[in-house]
Amino acid sequence: MQKFNSRMVCSKFVGRLMCLLTLAFSLTGSLCAQIGIEPSQTPPSTAAEYAAWKASLSSTVHEEINTHLENHVAPVQRGGGQSTCDCWITPDANYTTIDNNSEWNVGGFNSTDDGSYGPINLPFQFYLYGQFWNTAYININGNVSFGTSFTTFSSTGFPVTDYTMVAPFWADVDLGGNCGGCNVVQYRITPTALYVNWTNVGYYSSQVDLLNSFQVVMTDGTDPIVPNGANVAFCYRDMQWTTGSASGGVNGFGGTAASVGANQGNGIDYIQFGRFDHAGIDYDGPFGNSDGVSFLDNQYFSFSTDVTSANVPPVISGQSVCDTIVVCAGEALSFEMAFLSPEPDQITTPTATCATLSDFTVVNAVSGLNATIEVAFTTLASEAGYHTIVFQGTDDGLPVLTSTINVVIEVQIAALMVPGGTTVCDNAVPFALYDLLGGSPLPGGTWATPNGDPHTGTFQPGEDLGGEYVYSVGSGGNCASIGIVTVAVVTSANAGINAPSAYCNTAPPAALFDELNGSPQVGGAWTAPNGLAFSGTLDPAVDADGDYTYTLLGTIPCPNVSAIVTVSIEQAVDAGEDASITLCKDAEALALLGALNGTPDNAGTWAAPGGVAFGNSFTAATHSPGSYTYTVAAILPCPAESSILTISIDPLPNAGTDGLLSLCADANEAQLFPELGGNPNGGGEWTDPQGNVNTGTLTPAMEISGNYQYVVAGPGTCAHLTDTAFVLATVNPMPIITFTADPDSGCTPLTVTFTNTTDAQFVGTSCLWDLGDGTSDLNECSTFEHVYEDANWYNVSLRVTSPQGCESRYTKEGAVLADPAPTADFTWTPDPGTEENTTILFSAQDPFASEFSWDIAGLGSSDQ
Repeated sequence: MQKFNSRMVCSKFVGRLMCLLTLAFSLTGSLCAQIGIEPSQTPPSTAAEYAAWKASLSSTVHEEINTHLENHVAPVQRGGGQSTCDCWITPDANYTTIDNNSEWNVGGFNSTDDGSYGPINLPFQFYLYGQFWNTAYININGNVSFGTSFTTFSSTGFPVTDYTMVAPFWADVDLGGNCGGCNVVQYRITPTALYVNWTNVGYYSSQVDLLNSFQVVMTDGTDPIVPNGANVAFCYRDMQWTTGSASGGVNGFGGTAASVGANQGNGIDYIQFGRFDHAGIDYDGPFGNSDGVSFLDNQYFSFSTDVTSANVPPVISGQSVCDTIVVCAGEALSFEMAFLSPEPDQITTPTATCATLSDFTVVNAVSGLNATIEVAFTTLASEAGYHTIVFQGTDDGLPVLTSTINVVIEVQIAALMVPGGTTVCDNAVPFALYDLLGGSPLPGGTWATPNGDPHTGTFQPGEDLGGEYVYSVGSGGNCASIGIVTVAVVTSANAGINAPSAYCNTAPPAALFDELNGSPQVGGAWTAPNGLAFSGTLDPAVDADGDYTYTLLGTIPCPNVSAIVTVSIEQAVDAGEDASITLCKDAEALALLGALNGTPDNAGTWAAPGGVAFGNSFTAATHSPGSYTYTVAAILPCPAESSILTISIDPLPNAGTDGLLSLCADANEAQLFPELGGNPNGGGEWTDPQGNVNTGTLTPAMEISGNYQYVVAGPGTCAHLTDTAFVLATVNPMPIITFTADPDSGCTPLTVTFTNTTDAQFVGTSCLWDLGDGTSDLNECSTFEHVYEDANWYNVSLRVTSPQGCESRYTKEGAVLADPAPTADFTWTPDPGTEENTTILFSAQDPFASEFSWDIAGLGSSDQ
């Protein structure tokens, strides 16, 4: 069975559907303590003071609410379904939007938290439980007040003294949060009504994670916008939160419950639909436990505040005021109505009747504080026309009162429509689905997509889905007949989107398919600019410029499709090929470009080692060797090209500078090369002063003095050059030493005169004597005397150093003989003489004496 609200067609707010009620209670006292600023209190004078004061209330509010909730009983889950008709009046150009930045200023300072707007002059008299009002205040916190504005953010249950208000949702609304399309309060005034809409409003402090939307309409009692003589209507959309943090709420719930109702302010006359402090749809009547805020989603309440009585009849809820509901013959549907018991101790019993519908059945009826009744029926073609279903809710109060609502059903017979269909390509032009229906379709219907979403009726190939499009006719007095058009959509081939593509002729082969824009499909064929078949792989080195066409065959009814890659091929620049060259230091200026290998373009530039710009000419004598880079700039898409010329420079031959070599004839062999100055090259050739080849080694005993020539040839490219240097070598003769000793013999002490008779050319500054008697290193180059004290043969040596430093030593063996002095000693025999032997023999004792002279007792001398 189909639910009633899924297919019904209804219009808003026609008076015959709903009997509106006057609800009032006469109770003494209040259900809970008032939280917030009493009307008699003076609020803080600045926004900063107010914010600080409000923030300080959080813990107190939480305590009071907990105390209040201790008296509650367990909740009862509500029954019933969603509203059949939409009560929400969407604000249009006739509404005024209250400026959050400047117009909530009744209290003296603007506040998007607890501000008020007004007073608003009403062009009609609004009657609230015994008192007429023609001015009103819109308060941010979900209520409209009379006589004064209210900033109170923590609501209380009704009745309560002082607060004269109509409250569709009295809670701590805060308009300070930022989000698109949220925190909007708007109102509209007509000659007979005041509309106020709170749209997507958040909660304190400035929270927008949860949002509420609700509306109040107040009239003079004659405006049909609130039908059946009632003068107040509440309407709700999505309701997501109940409590701000200054009222003890956490994340939008808990703490002080929000209140829904109206209050005269005398503590006696009021109406209360409930209090809400948590998420969910549970509801156990106006005075039970606090309820789930989602119970209010899509709800509608209408009531009167201009009549009082000892008992208040049940309130019809969950159903907007609808006009005739159109039903197609043969359609099965169900419908639910709910009645609220305003008094907390009353039970309401629901009933429903319809004498003219043969299949009318009460499916379920539940009595209680929140009474619900569900009916179901299937209409027949014979029942075409109007039928009235009478819903009643009867309470058990004194006196017993009944609320009645009549729902009018119009049964219609659907138009005959024959299904149609077509197959289209997804790139075809748009067309009207209506034209494909057969039979007798009626215009003015609505279309739905295969997914059930609304559709314009014009099929847009490539955008709309293929499948069954449903055409429904039911508005404007027509039964909701259905026609179906089946559209098969063939996906067109996608060859992609034309694209230009540029290549360098040196680039590797490339797949042209990858150059197409869009999302081309594979499997097509290529043709070259000359119209011949093409592989699809472009080789820039051999293929031509032009348009290369990619073609895909379409599936009927889709045509073949093509896309073009326009190819341009640029010739690569040529920087030549790397090369190396070696120059002699004396080489003429070199044109660098000509030294590269290959065929380089002449439009490039040169850079020296290190990247410094360089000219086109290289001079070995002044420029440095290294790698010189030649770069030809890019001609897109061809990249820049570079080549490197590596230049080496062979140095000029260097024989060094002339040198001098002086050495003695007895010196060891000497190398001539180290005697050259500067940094001579090795490997040259030597010749002696006579032009003979020399090894470069001088043997003093065998060579002659003179210039020894060194000749070196240049390396590599300088081999045509030679350089010459000389070493002037002087072989100095050894001194020829002679000397005399005079006398060369004699008795000790013997004084000898030594004379150096060496040729003066050999005598330098050093003449060292060794006289043989321990006297040595005596430096005397002319004549000197020396005394020999001891007798001996003496060898005498003389060491002479020539002015050139050559040194000779000459030793004369036995050069001096120092004889000892004679000893006049003798012996005689006999000793003594006797008379018998008077001849005495005298014998000299000195064996070295050669000449003797005797003197015997004055007898005269004789030489022996």
